[in-house]
Formats: sequence, C-alpha cells, structure tokens
Amino acid sequence: MGVDFIREQSGKAWRKRWNMGLDRMKTPTLFDVQFAEQARTVSADLDTSCNLHVGDQVVVQCNGADVIVCSGQRCIGAIPGIPAQMRLAIAGGGGVALGIVERVGLFGTHAELSIR
Repeated sequence: MGVDFIREQSGKAWRKRWNMGLDRMKTPTLFDVQFAEQARTVSADLDTSCNLHVGDQVVVQCNGADVIVCSGQRCIGAIPGIPAQMRLAIAGGGGVALGIVERVGLFGTHAELSIR
C-alpha cells in the first residue's frame, strides 16, 4: 500500500515533468534583450562658427559623394571618411538621417554624432 499510494499521489516522475522544458527555456521571453534600431556613431568636422551642445539634433544628409551635417537650413560641417555601408544606409533612407550629438570636441571643431 505504501509504494502504490506514493506513486499515485506524487504524479509523474521528475524527468517526465521536464519533458520539453529545455525547449521552453530557449523560447524568447519578456526579459530577452532585443535591439530595435541600430545606432551608429561617426566623427564630424564642424565649422568654428557653429555652437553645438550634447543632445542637440542635427540633420545628416548625402550631398553627392560627401555627407554633410546641417542644423536647420545651414550646413555646419561634414563627415569625412564615412564607411560605405553607412553612406548607403543614409542614401537608402531618402538621403537624410537624424543625428544626435554625443560629444563635442574641446575647441568645438569636432563632434561625435549618433546616427539613427
């Protein structure tokens, strides 16, 4: 009576309870890290007349073979030596992308832009 009672009341064996458990653990959950958009950072050469601060939004625009940085209607700098893939991504998005200033150089002639 003792062994039969334990087997009936305890349910399935432990291995049976974890059947397909490894597959369930591999499925995505709420806490998985997912990157919705790819952020890219480039260095831009700026005019000395412009006054940018960290967090400012600028327009990054393809201008022929060059990529320029604009604030409003005014061209304030350029991005020399931009990678070909990044330039194609900007050109594929209508030739215009949003840039956010991450850092500004000591003399205000260089800035790091995060392009989205």
